[in-house]
Amino acid sequence: MKKDVLIYFAGKIIPALVNLAIIILAVRLLGNAEYGKYSLVFYATMLVSTLSFGWIQQSILRFLSAYPQEQVLVINRFFFLTLMSTLSAVIIGFFLCIYYFHLDWTDTAVVVTYIFMYNVFLFHLTLNQTKRKSLNYAILEGSYNVLFLAFFLLLTFVFNQHLFIVLFIAMVLGLVLSEFLRITILPEGRVGLDPSRIYFQTGFTKKAFNFGFPITIWLFLSYLLNISDRFIIKEFTSYENVGTYSAVKDFIGKIATFTTIPVLLAYYPMIVEKWNDSRKKEAMKLIREGLNYCLLIAVVVFIFFMFVNNLFYTRILHLQVIRPLLVSAALISSAFLWQAALMVHKPLELLLKPRLMLVAILAALAVNALANLIFVPIHGYPAAAVISLVSVVTYIIIIFAFLFRFYKQGLFK
Repeated sequence: MKKDVLIYFAGKIIPALVNLAIIILAVRLLGNAEYGKYSLVFYATMLVSTLSFGWIQQSILRFLSAYPQEQVLVINRFFFLTLMSTLSAVIIGFFLCIYYFHLDWTDTAVVVTYIFMYNVFLFHLTLNQTKRKSLNYAILEGSYNVLFLAFFLLLTFVFNQHLFIVLFIAMVLGLVLSEFLRITILPEGRVGLDPSRIYFQTGFTKKAFNFGFPITIWLFLSYLLNISDRFIIKEFTSYENVGTYSAVKDFIGKIATFTTIPVLLAYYPMIVEKWNDSRKKEAMKLIREGLNYCLLIAVVVFIFFMFVNNLFYTRILHLQVIRPLLVSAALISSAFLWQAALMVHKPLELLLKPRLMLVAILAALAVNALANLIFVPIHGYPAAAVISLVSVVTYIIIIFAFLFRFYKQGLFK
């Protein structure tokens, strides 16, 4: 377990540094407004990707280890579902680009290509995570991020392109080349996929969908919880404010993800394995252990960032942030509490109670949307930062209420 955590942590260093560098460079080279546009389009693609692939991803994590003798067959069935579902994502993405964001045909083609390639990329990452091939996971993710940064720098400095779409072009090129490297170089990169065994199987698909789709709706709503404030800020202010708020929130979110995701990635497969083996007490112990690590990391990062936040905003991002202490404290707290929530609600996943997670996320989203509509027009994006924290706390409180009820029923013994 500790070895996997260390490998995931080391593997996340490159993606984290690249993502932080992209935020800084994009804001400085493209400007607040272009970064604001990129943020809105990017998170829209994440919503589409989540809706199309999320249920497959969760089913792979939940069920692949339950078929130790038939993994090749199961992997091919999941890959078929990925391809079919991703085609629907491309169609949805096309209409969003044309009729909502009003992008031209060239930009639309780039964005929908990104959606397709990203889902395929996530499929292979999820397989490596589930099969506990942490080194392969780290290599695949790291290579994509390095290529993404390299192409972005090439497009901006050599070809002098400074529109938001250059970020999507760089991501597409990075995904295409990393897929080529996976097939040709990565150990076991082609193992598991057999075109002759890729086909639709009704019973298997129904089982995966019934489990995964409620979680997918949860993931979709959780993304809305994270990004809806940006759209509201845009409606009442400007792309510049969206860009400033998005840059701060994205940067803090990347820090929270980078420092805690190695713990989550390493613990999730082991928790599921122990639960599937009817060792529920051991699974619950791992959940508590992982949660303690996440909270410890949160305290350390919070204290450090609160000392340097204003210097970072002005000297590195070149941003003038309104009420930086309040915005920083609220966004850091909400980001790390959200990462902790991903561990807190794990027992509901294991009990196959994703609908209760939906109740909690809907309540949190309702609080978020209503409060943003009321307070953002008055106080601007600092209000959105505070509301983000309140929304996450709402979610955690409701989850704890459900877990307490099941604990009293003895379902974790």
